[in-house]
Amino acid sequence: MLSIVTTCKNRLHHLQQTLPLMLRQSFAEVIVVDYGCGQGTAAWVTQNHPAARVVKVEDDPGFCLARARNIGAANAAHPFLCFADADTIFKADVGGWFERNARENTLYRFVEKVDDLAGFAICSRVNFQKVGGYDEAIRGWGHEDTDLYERLGMIGVVQGDLPAGVLDAIRHGNDERQFGKNDPGGYQSRREAVALGEVYRLIKIDAMRLLGTELAPEVRKKLFEQVLALHNDARNNGRDVFYINVDLPLQGARNVYSNATRRLSYAAPVQPFVTG
Repeated sequence: MLSIVTTCKNRLHHLQQTLPLMLRQSFAEVIVVDYGCGQGTAAWVTQNHPAARVVKVEDDPGFCLARARNIGAANAAHPFLCFADADTIFKADVGGWFERNARENTLYRFVEKVDDLAGFAICSRVNFQKVGGYDEAIRGWGHEDTDLYERLGMIGVVQGDLPAGVLDAIRHGNDERQFGKNDPGGYQSRREAVALGEVYRLIKIDAMRLLGTELAPEVRKKLFEQVLALHNDARNNGRDVFYINVDLPLQGARNVYSNATRRLSYAAPVQPFVTG
């Protein structure tokens, strides 16, 4: 019924507390994605919890949560996908509740406002595949979850809530979040991730709505890199604002004589350099 996908990048101490609770869920399997974890996650899970399926990723020294979750989803066997971080605590039988209440056209999230549970989500495999899964252009930490929720909403998926009190999260500081550690292509702090990730999402969703289709992976990757590069250039040169222009094609059948062009323009404040 439910495939629980969790990923670990140097957070084995959290997974050791939460994985046994994930494995107790009814009507569920658990997939652990060891994304270049230097703490031996794959070996520990295999030895101590052989019921969990382990997928090891060794070709990326940085961290891409979107890719990690997509890899986990690709290895899932059930029709519904549950995405949970390594610090997510299952306090009740979510699998049992879901088996009784599942609806395919619904995205389930946690009703209580817990910051560390913003990325928890359950959706059908069918809808997840329709939108192309998580956007792997987003490196590091933040916004891959909101981006997915927005795109699911664009195809008519509605939001539903899990019961109160069934989840919690292990509290921790920003030093344990995977920003741009060992990854110059990612965000370097939480503040930067929150601000610049939103800029990327705004531009991407605007473009999708105007074009009526998802942007190609290479276009998204280039856009993500462009946002970071223009922001960092502005910060390094003492500017308070950075600007980004995005040219979008116009449909040929509607642009025969004018040869008009279309450009989206954005301005956003530069984020100060901080380490957390």
